[in-house]
Amino acid sequence: MGVLKFLVWTTCAVGLGVFLARGNVNGRTPLDHMERTWKRTVNPSTLDKVKGGVEDVVDSAKGAVSQKSANAAGPRERITAEDRAAVNDIISKKR
Repeated sequence: MGVLKFLVWTTCAVGLGVFLARGNVNGRTPLDHMERTWKRTVNPSTLDKVKGGVEDVVDSAKGAVSQKSANAAGPRERITAEDRAAVNDIISKKR
């Protein structure tokens, strides 16, 4: 049954793609209509701002990941002596 559902959905997706690329709506394909609408409504400078912003975020993330931390010894522990004693007590009771 799963294979049949897969084949049906794949056929529907391929059929939709063929219609969008080849179909005729008012003398143009649906993709042509979408392209024209996109070009009329989207401001190229807005896309450049978004693209630049994304590139800046990616660069800063790469920089943060590639930097070696100032404390190369590892993360700082935040466990108090009482907490450690309590954990050790629980572990000793389990054995």
